[in-house]
Amino acid sequence: MFLFPKAWVQPLLFSAKTVAAGFLALWIGLWVGLPFPFWAMTTAFIVSNPLAGATRSKAIYRVIGTFVGAVFAVAVVPVLVDTPMILSTVLALWVGGCLTVSLLDRSARSYTLMLAGYTAAIIAFPSVNQPYAVFDTAVARVTEITLGIVAATLTHSLFLPQSVAVPLGARLERWLSDAEAWLADCVRSADDGGAPRRAPREQQQLAVDVVDCALMAIHVPYDTSHWREMTGTLRALLERMLVLLPLLSGLSDRRSAIATEDACADPDLESAQAATRAWIAAGCPALDRPAIAVPESIRPQSWHDLLATSYRVRLAQVVTLLADCRQALDHLRDPRQPLPASLRSPRAALRLHQDLGHALMAGIAASVAVIACCALWIYSGWADGAGAAAMTAVFCCLFAAMDNPIPVILRFGVAICAGVPLAGIYLFEVLPYVHDFTALALVMAPTLLAIAAFIPHPRLGGQATAMAMGFCSALAIQESFHPDFERFVNSNIGQVLAVVLAAGFTAGLRNLGTDVAIARLLRALQRDLVRLSTTATPPDPALALGRVIDQTALLTQRLGADPAGSLAAQAALREVRLAINLVAIQHARAAAPLRQQRALASLLREAARYFRAWRPDAPPPADARLQHRIDRALRLILKEGGPVRPPPLPFGHPDAPDAPHAIAALIALRRNLFPNSPGPVLPLAAAPAVVEPLA
Repeated sequence: MFLFPKAWVQPLLFSAKTVAAGFLALWIGLWVGLPFPFWAMTTAFIVSNPLAGATRSKAIYRVIGTFVGAVFAVAVVPVLVDTPMILSTVLALWVGGCLTVSLLDRSARSYTLMLAGYTAAIIAFPSVNQPYAVFDTAVARVTEITLGIVAATLTHSLFLPQSVAVPLGARLERWLSDAEAWLADCVRSADDGGAPRRAPREQQQLAVDVVDCALMAIHVPYDTSHWREMTGTLRALLERMLVLLPLLSGLSDRRSAIATEDACADPDLESAQAATRAWIAAGCPALDRPAIAVPESIRPQSWHDLLATSYRVRLAQVVTLLADCRQALDHLRDPRQPLPASLRSPRAALRLHQDLGHALMAGIAASVAVIACCALWIYSGWADGAGAAAMTAVFCCLFAAMDNPIPVILRFGVAICAGVPLAGIYLFEVLPYVHDFTALALVMAPTLLAIAAFIPHPRLGGQATAMAMGFCSALAIQESFHPDFERFVNSNIGQVLAVVLAAGFTAGLRNLGTDVAIARLLRALQRDLVRLSTTATPPDPALALGRVIDQTALLTQRLGADPAGSLAAQAALREVRLAINLVAIQHARAAAPLRQQRALASLLREAARYFRAWRPDAPPPADARLQHRIDRALRLILKEGGPVRPPPLPFGHPDAPDAPHAIAALIALRRNLFPNSPGPVLPLAAAPAVVEPLA
């Protein structure tokens, strides 16, 4: 008995379901007499996803986008049909505008406006010669596309659905395991070397993974598993994962700093590390009380004492959050597991980075490319130019989010064109001998099954989808069969022209390349640090961290094979730590007594000046003024004490004292900005009672 390799099982199962969905959509379209039922079949291949939840979520957004695009086409074609270039310009601006807005939302919701953009082009351009039939055309297109979406959604949801919870649960488990391994590395005993050993690249990968988990979690409300009923718990888990990343990074920095200090062993610190090692060895169980004691008062005698205090505060925060994460993941897997009240009310979803400049240039490139194609079509009298204009809009939109979409557009276009000769063989050599739907399905099934099997492939999936699109569209199966070789060639030439125009205008009007994207991300990080320093009201920690961590993930993905010690790689996590420290200091300022409030406000103003001038991809420059402000704020808080409340996130246990949180943030800010600067010589607690004037 022949057995398929195990790795082939899921792709072949996906292929069988996708082809079944395509044939179902085609059969219904033929049965009800839709004018172009092959659109339904093509749509089924486009929207199919190995994960049932992803197929269902994208299906909803696609239906909405298709409807919006159809409404726009019906509204503008009858009004502007007598002025073809004005109509073409309006449609091109609509495509570009929709694309620009969609690029500002990197979730699955972006499909709504992207589809609205090029669906209007697909409906409107072919209707120019028959403007009074545009409503019927729009209804037919919406029906055909919706039919394909529904067929794919039902097939992938009802027949052996693959839940989003399975891969997402594995990703969450791996992330927590990596975070626990990082924590274990930070609390190694002095006999094992003391200082952490994990490479910056491994640490940055956690930022990539947490953003990937957040994007995958968007599909959970549409999933087929019980996870869809616990989206609040999932959001609470992701929120804590966002906070853990800078806390672990700061903990690692404090541990490295302590290991280099010439000071005797701190028994309290060693006790905290031993308790943490025991907790990790026990499987990171839930905590009934704080695992790590944080001092209620601080009487430091040296900079080492302050570093040790900061380390213990961060350690308590990390342990508490990791315990919460483990409880949340256990509850997601088994709803019978207990869940504390703090995990039932997430504060906010992940806020992703938005690059308005990139989005605008992509929209402009799409608009100009569509206008150029329309001008060629209108002024040359090309009968099938409408299809080329519509496909130009599609190609410009599909890959606009990439740093350099040119190679992908070309590969996608080649794959579409590769499906055309295959369709020609069927159209002129095979289909003339086919007289019913069953025979049609039998002769087409082997080819479609082979193509669809590669759609889930991470590297070849885009080309496989494109080839399926080219094959189905070129066949153009309708209720009656009338093969026309001249029309077949002429209509498919438009796809080649669309690829050339989309690639050419994108290359000419956009700044392309990974280096450009990295530079833009670093500038965005710099602007965010200035914004966090100058905001009048304390920012929401989850929203601020979510954006900065997403930027760090985007940086890490683009660094690729760069050495882990590159300046850009080192800058990424430093900016995340700076963001959390600025958020903590802003909240401390809002709750502090007047003298402390003035000192922290002066520090933040100086920090804003510093961040405006620095280059994020370079080591932090020395700045005596800012360092003086940090030391002065530390001295004042140590002299006067709290209360200074921590930020409103589960940074530590509710019973933890307040002042050490503010002190830990100030120490962390000093360490991140001036890592090689020696600590204050005098014990800060013994500072004079007179405080310098505040500027």
